[in-house]
Amino acid sequence: MSDRLTEDRNQIDAIDQEIAALFEKRFSVVKDIIDYKIENRLPILDSGREQEIIARNCERIEDDDIRYYFRKMYTAMIELSKEYQTDILNSK
Repeated sequence: MSDRLTEDRNQIDAIDQEIAALFEKRFSVVKDIIDYKIENRLPILDSGREQEIIARNCERIEDDDIRYYFRKMYTAMIELSKEYQTDILNSK
């Protein structure tokens, strides 16, 4: 295996570790938000806000080709977030 390939794989591993930590942090905040919404009898899901968040974050990706894949990944993350919120709601 070439040194370059090993270095690139090591970079990917480090990035994946950061993504996992951020994912966990994001979902911790999602739990705080759902708890707040339950306590204050607010609507749990907000599809308008979801679309806003996706559009705003997609604008941060400069490369048009990569933006397409980011949108797909981010949309999937929002769906997972909604599933997590629903699971929390159902467990209360």
